[in-house]
Amino acid sequence: MPKVSIIVPVYNVEKYIGRCIESIQKQTLTDWELILVDDCSPDNSIEIIQEYEKKDSRIIVKRYDVNHGPMIARRWGDAIASGEYITYCDGDDMLPDNALELLYNTALETGADIVSGNMTYISINGSKKVFKSTLNYGNDKICAFKSLLRGEFHPNLCSKLFKASLLKDYEYKSYEHFTNGEDGYVLYLAVSHISKIIQIDKPVYYYMQNMQSSSQVRLGENAINNICFANKTKYNIISKYPELNSYLKRNITNGLFYLYAQGYDKDANLEHYIKKYGLSDFVSLMSFLNYNRLFVILRYCFKRIILKIKYIC
Repeated sequence: MPKVSIIVPVYNVEKYIGRCIESIQKQTLTDWELILVDDCSPDNSIEIIQEYEKKDSRIIVKRYDVNHGPMIARRWGDAIASGEYITYCDGDDMLPDNALELLYNTALETGADIVSGNMTYISINGSKKVFKSTLNYGNDKICAFKSLLRGEFHPNLCSKLFKASLLKDYEYKSYEHFTNGEDGYVLYLAVSHISKIIQIDKPVYYYMQNMQSSSQVRLGENAINNICFANKTKYNIISKYPELNSYLKRNITNGLFYLYAQGYDKDANLEHYIKKYGLSDFVSLMSFLNYNRLFVILRYCFKRIILKIKYIC
């Protein structure tokens, strides 16, 4: 049994997948398996990853003939993973050399179900910015939810190490082409089953700017549907804890009004999906005023005015 299974969904990353794999091969912790899930990628990614598989027995390649999206690809990886712990990496990103060792050793020392590190954003011109997560209120699930809702703990799956049983012993329903909000959806479900979570103040993930990635383009209707569904799931999980009620309302209200400010009611049917998932209470005027600070209200109003001017022109 390897210490860590790293799962990488592979889709349209032929330019980057080599450096991703090699960053894992350079890890100071060497007892790992790398599961590369080719999600019917239309480029030459499959040929590239199969070459790496031939040369390194720790690499496992799975290929599927129909594209299902990253959530399904990761769940396929979870199912075949044999490591004590599981972590994720996107095919266009990289890991610092000591990332797995830092995360794994912390998990052993603390007995945590999830260990999280910081993420370093590297732009196309090489500049770096560290995005830090914090757990300021404690290390149990309630404290983790509070940090997530307050935006202090980032909901990305990458940069986190999960006890394998946390992902393999519970049923998390997966959805095809869930491309926005999927990290938060899975993380909130996983945190609902933990006893302990730890954040280390060290970078364990390199997020490489890629102008062709989905995070660089305007959201479509499917993405808005996914985001609203993820918010509904978040509500279903957190509403069980009355002490988190105000944080939950503020978090969802802020997120939905941000989408309004960006004009997604105009081109992505935002209002339909808010109604579909029963989120209308979060976009009332009273919610907007109660759960936003004044400078946020002014910023959102300004964005909306600029957007209206743009549509008129």
